[in-house]
Amino acid sequence: MRRLQGAGRTPALVCDIPGTAAGPATLVYGHLDVQPAGEGWSVTSPFDPERHGDRLFGRGSGDDKYVPAMVTAAVRALAADGLGHPRVVVLLETSEESSSVDLPAYLDAERERIGDVGAVVCLDAFVPANDRLWITSSLRGIVVADLSVTVARTGVHSGLGGGVRPSTFRLLRQLLDRLEVAGTGEVLVEELHADPSADVLADLRAQASAAPPPADGLGLLPGVRPMATEPADQLLAQTWRPSVAYAGVDGMPPVDQAGSVLRAATTVRLSIRLPPTVDARTAAAALRRTLESDPPSGARVQLSVVGAENGFVAPRPADWEPRLQAASASGWGTTAAWAAGGATIPFLAMIAARYPDVPVLAVGLLDAASHPHGPDESLDLVAAARLTLALAQLLRG
Repeated sequence: MRRLQGAGRTPALVCDIPGTAAGPATLVYGHLDVQPAGEGWSVTSPFDPERHGDRLFGRGSGDDKYVPAMVTAAVRALAADGLGHPRVVVLLETSEESSSVDLPAYLDAERERIGDVGAVVCLDAFVPANDRLWITSSLRGIVVADLSVTVARTGVHSGLGGGVRPSTFRLLRQLLDRLEVAGTGEVLVEELHADPSADVLADLRAQASAAPPPADGLGLLPGVRPMATEPADQLLAQTWRPSVAYAGVDGMPPVDQAGSVLRAATTVRLSIRLPPTVDARTAAAALRRTLESDPPSGARVQLSVVGAENGFVAPRPADWEPRLQAASASGWGTTAAWAAGGATIPFLAMIAARYPDVPVLAVGLLDAASHPHGPDESLDLVAAARLTLALAQLLRG
């Protein structure tokens, strides 16, 4: 195993497992960094792993520190059965939770040493359920931006300014009405949309019939209705439609500290998911035009783009389908399936761009019960064993 440490970069590890059979190498991706533990852990403390039943609880258990152990177990299983495998190169980065900012440099630096690659297996994917081998077919892109409205240098008592000085919150509401329909959540900016193909729609219908509806795993309170009722419509909205989340607000004090003041400025952080085929930078430019032009009441309006990441559409070569079916049969005794996802995983687009003619297979264990990035994160150990068997089949080449 080699430790990579570029100047000013987070480290990475590379493990080169010699092949025992002919064929191009398999590049296996994983990451070792984790999100901050946060509050609310109830089963165990975040960095003291504990097993409860068939689940292992602890930060990073599902996302995704299992990779080195899983690859080692898969290779050893092949050896125990007298089965060979081509060379396996495992790349473990430590900047994934920061959008893989250092991964491109390491991929480029190691390209010649890695050599000819027949497939890339990324063990860090969400799955609709842990009932089969699910392979990620697509993921959405994302634009993160801060929208600020400023009308003055300081706040003013609402008894003096109310009805005269524009409220920054009200002006912000007007701007957001340009972005989405408040009653439905429909995104209005044309450049943020892309129509899925007939093949994609067929895949989504198949996924919807084989997996629980997306709303089932979202923790809605009793009586709260999802934005779409039909499972296929939920899946289409989750994976191929743009959506807006308001992730944070600056300029507004907590309610127990709030006085009767018209504030000088309000800033809201927008987290906007994009269809997989929409260019994130083009979308960001369209957002800036939409929100900064013709500011209401002549206010100072600024959209500051924090990040813009493209989505991912997996190559699906026909000759790999029998291998995927064999891998799922080995681990689960059932057929493999493709799953569209609603999240954004920048490293997949980075890897796909560097290996354009190679299958990039994103598989994993993160189901609705795994709680990645949140309290009580866990790993389904039964599913991990099944995925290890499936991985061994994929590594055979």
